[in-house]
Amino acid sequence: MGNEIRAHALLPVRRMPFSYHPPTTTECPVCEELARSSHAPLVDQRDGKAAAAGGYPVHNWYYFVLGYTPEFPDHLIRRFDVDASHLVVDPFMGSGTTLVCCKARGIPSLGVDANDFFVDAARVKLRWDLDTAVLREQLETILGRYSARMRELRGNDGHRHLARYAEKHRPPMLTERYVSDVPFAKLHVLRGAVEGSVPPGHDRDFFNLALSSVIVPASNVAYGPGFGVRAPKEDEDVLGMFEAKAGRMIADVETIPADVVPTPATAHLGDSRDLLELIEPGTVDLMITSPPYPGDHEYTKHSRVELIFMGYANSIAELRDIKQTMIRGSTTNVYKRDDDGRFVEGFDSIHRVTGEIDRRLRRDNATSGFEKLYTKLVREYFGGMYRVLEQAHAALRPGGRFSLLVSDSHSFKMVHISTADILREIGLEVGFSGADIDLWQLKRSTSHGYDLRENCLTLRK
Repeated sequence: MGNEIRAHALLPVRRMPFSYHPPTTTECPVCEELARSSHAPLVDQRDGKAAAAGGYPVHNWYYFVLGYTPEFPDHLIRRFDVDASHLVVDPFMGSGTTLVCCKARGIPSLGVDANDFFVDAARVKLRWDLDTAVLREQLETILGRYSARMRELRGNDGHRHLARYAEKHRPPMLTERYVSDVPFAKLHVLRGAVEGSVPPGHDRDFFNLALSSVIVPASNVAYGPGFGVRAPKEDEDVLGMFEAKAGRMIADVETIPADVVPTPATAHLGDSRDLLELIEPGTVDLMITSPPYPGDHEYTKHSRVELIFMGYANSIAELRDIKQTMIRGSTTNVYKRDDDGRFVEGFDSIHRVTGEIDRRLRRDNATSGFEKLYTKLVREYFGGMYRVLEQAHAALRPGGRFSLLVSDSHSFKMVHISTADILREIGLEVGFSGADIDLWQLKRSTSHGYDLRENCLTLRK
């Protein structure tokens, strides 16, 4: 398309500090049957990974390891002939992949997410009316202020002075286990340089996102895709990473066609189970998203260092407030008062899954606190998605579609959860007239020997 942002050459994917050591030899007859009967996936496994977003302008400013690449929304936009006369909504937008794809093509879009940091990241990625000459001047000022402050801090004491600085300024929840002293001190000085060089507003937000994107590479945290902590990094070239990222972001802005810059694209902080608080009924043509799925991934954990370092969450209570507005995808964000499970009490498919999990828990005499929450989590997940699908149905125009990218799961005692199939059943129950499931990609699990199906479920109103 003429208005499509052209991708830079794909960047090399950084190796993760994880290796494949399956903890279970439990067989899965469902996976074996699916492997015999499956059609070829729509996308190569390598191209479907979130890390591939690093090769795309604007998308590469910041992307979420559990998200998807632009390949997915691009595929659906082409498939359904979406154009500037349509409205696209992503109710689990993450850092805005769907919205960036739409804006690049002049298609109005709206996104919702419960994670404060992701919402602000998406807003920066959608703000293209920036003066790049001013940004370059501001970048030079930031680099100079950082260098001057670092010379002052180091003195004759080098890293030991930086360690003392880190001890003084480190947030209590961001311990040295997650970010070593010297990299933390450099990140903190850089944040001060941004604040001291750029007045509050869109330009400062731009540079804060560049800073946010180098926090994890400078830290001891890694994802594969689960959360992990590697050997401590005693030092890191924080300034070099920041300068490269900010420079690339400025260059990306310069490549954006002027005619798509004014295209409406809005990012909202909110609970996807209450979409109608943000969207007028009957106004949406297409919804594209990848919601959490019952894979026991705790989604704030995958942005926790950014949330804490950038000041979005300063306590466990503030993190909990964010988690409570999310679909229940992990045992670490299930709460006593949760009752979304009541919406799916009549679904035999969910009872079969929870019944088999209970049976295996009894068989293994599993009594840990998290294991006791497995069946409640499954009910709460699908109950929460029931609410999302019900609201989405009301928000769509007649003939509108809702496409969801969801993976099967083996996270709870190796019981196979066919996520797309159950969500299709729920979608038809809440009023959608039809549904299609296409195999998007096969994802190699790090916990067993099977390729899990990641499916595109499309519901039609």
